[in-house]
Amino acid sequence: MLGPLSKLLALLLVFVAAPAAFAAAEPLRENCLELRLQQEVNSYSSKAGDRVQAVLIAPFRVDGLDRISPGARVWGDVAEVRRVGVGFVRETAALTIRFTEIEIDQNVRLRINTQVLTIDNARERVDGTGRIRGIRSTNTPGFRASGLLTSLAAVDPIALAFSTAAFATLLRFSEPEIRLQAGTELVVELLEPVDLPPLPPPLLGLPEPLPADLLERLPYRTQTVERRLESDVTNLIFAGEAAAIDRAFRAAGWQVPEALNSATRYRTLRAMAENQEYKEAPMSLLLLDDQPPVQAWAKALNTFSKRHHLRVYATEERWLDRPVFTAAATQDISINFSRGRDLFTHLIDENIDRERSKVVNDLLFTGCVESVGQVPRPWLPEQPFNSTGQTLVTDREAAVLVFNDCLRGHRFDEPMAAAPGPYRGNRVSRIVRQTVLTFRNDIYRGSLWYEGASILTQGFRHYRKAKQSIRPVPGPTITGTPAKAPKVLSDPADWAPPTVELSVQAGLMVFSHSSIGAEGLLISHPHHPDNTLTLRAANRVAPAFALGGAVTINQFRWFSHELGFGYQRGDFTMDLAGVPGISEQRSGFLTRQFSYNALVHLRPRESRWRPYFAAGPVLQLVHLTDAPFTKARGIFRFGLNNVGMFRAAYDFGSVPPLEGGGIFQTGLQVGGGVRYRVSPHWTVRFDYRNTCSPRPDLLRKSLEPQIMPERLERGKISQQRLSLGFAFTF
Repeated sequence: MLGPLSKLLALLLVFVAAPAAFAAAEPLRENCLELRLQQEVNSYSSKAGDRVQAVLIAPFRVDGLDRISPGARVWGDVAEVRRVGVGFVRETAALTIRFTEIEIDQNVRLRINTQVLTIDNARERVDGTGRIRGIRSTNTPGFRASGLLTSLAAVDPIALAFSTAAFATLLRFSEPEIRLQAGTELVVELLEPVDLPPLPPPLLGLPEPLPADLLERLPYRTQTVERRLESDVTNLIFAGEAAAIDRAFRAAGWQVPEALNSATRYRTLRAMAENQEYKEAPMSLLLLDDQPPVQAWAKALNTFSKRHHLRVYATEERWLDRPVFTAAATQDISINFSRGRDLFTHLIDENIDRERSKVVNDLLFTGCVESVGQVPRPWLPEQPFNSTGQTLVTDREAAVLVFNDCLRGHRFDEPMAAAPGPYRGNRVSRIVRQTVLTFRNDIYRGSLWYEGASILTQGFRHYRKAKQSIRPVPGPTITGTPAKAPKVLSDPADWAPPTVELSVQAGLMVFSHSSIGAEGLLISHPHHPDNTLTLRAANRVAPAFALGGAVTINQFRWFSHELGFGYQRGDFTMDLAGVPGISEQRSGFLTRQFSYNALVHLRPRESRWRPYFAAGPVLQLVHLTDAPFTKARGIFRFGLNNVGMFRAAYDFGSVPPLEGGGIFQTGLQVGGGVRYRVSPHWTVRFDYRNTCSPRPDLLRKSLEPQIMPERLERGKISQQRLSLGFAFTF
């Protein structure tokens, strides 16, 4: 589902990811209630003692018999709240909810003793005492990866400024507060048994048996597109109009996944990096009898790694004067390495019958199902497996649902009480919190020893996981023989307007005014102060090369934001007039730039050709690269003792330029260029940029006492860059 470069980025993310990102779902125990919150609870505004209401969404069974019907109201209280706030006290939030009453019918309420066991599809975890524990924002894959790369860039202040700004633009700081919105589903465990009589059998049986010949004609194994590998097993059969099925799933809180294209791939990678929600994340395409699904549905909460999802396929059959559809439903429970064609894949709950029950219960709760039943399919394989090699556990039965018109379906997120208040602070408090949490993380975990030990530990864990990871099964295919992957044609939907471009460029650096200013020096003999020498240094820079990279955010149709880093070099010549036997000294003239440019395009974002104009501020560090003056002759030996060795370091601008230091400058950059998108993920670009900045006074900053102010030549220097490059496009 990810492109080639995005796979490499994802590999970095998962290498530094916390192990919790790959934790499997905890299996359900007996004596559990499946509940859906009917009001929001969050760690920022909720307070201990606040009343909480939920509804039972699946039958409560004991010994296989229904004891409480779905729809029963459940009440409880917030027992404990610990919010992150601005981050001075704690890094993670905590929340405890205890449900204490359940309404059996309108006149009977039963006292219960419970604790939360799991939250469905949540990034938060629940410990053994029922306390819900939030994530640590500084432990997400994206934050750790950006911290690692930023640490590597920290040897250069300009590169550090670029990497910090680029990651802040590409990735959001994950919200650490816990937010359980109305509609959040959770499982609570009964700590004490409840003695209730069995309920009468449900009256939703099928009006007539499903014809056996119709059932046998329905295909039951989906296949991958490229190699036609057998994948999911269908476990649902729908009889009803497509529009009614659509309305029922929407009422139950399921959402339509977005199309798989360059833009949604970026949002997928971003959601994985930030450990944030992406409820409309695209699904891979699976075929049934060589036909794509006519509907796809997913249900998630606040993380990309976990979700319910299913694909609905049309058939040519009719039953009860309704069209018949079949569907394959599974639940993603984590992300794992794949040692096949894709770098990562979702692991699913191998017991696909649990997901079948989940879909049935969700649809029954809406009131859009008029009858339901199960039919056996003994011809299914006893231990089927999907295309990634996971064994599927199933009783080989399919649930059959007959839909009504569903014009007034019962909504899943119908609130019964107002939210307790905002789930996070205002923008100022969030900025303060991000700063505090980042500083705390750097203090506690920013040492090389900690990072080294963490990387080694994570690497060992992921190595073991990779060796035990699921592998794509080479066969059998739907034809019974292994199939070669056919050439996949570009899908027009994949040419979605680009969201982000990661580019590299190389080219020529030209200085429109080769002179960067003459400087006059007055040099005295250390033992004979009256013996002085007047010099004139005419400084010139010749053209050389330029390298760079940029992150472009195509947020609007005609305008874009671009952060750039440039490594630009010229050949510096100091012409020393007035000294016999020495005509000039040479060195490299290095400029490192961090720039922001606002881009104004002449064609909209959908176009493949996009000429543009650019303008914005620049922060640059200028310094010389070597030390040609160390072998000075004659009077120069004592006259330029302060020159010394030209050092490649910069020392953050505190060291004089002739001693290896640099000069920080601000400037203005203007230019333009053109982009051409050659494929959904690759763009070729030609750029011209002109940076105007003050002339660097290299000698004055190093030899202040010897400089003659009246001989300084002021002005500006213009650095013009012509470059050709390519961009990876999301």
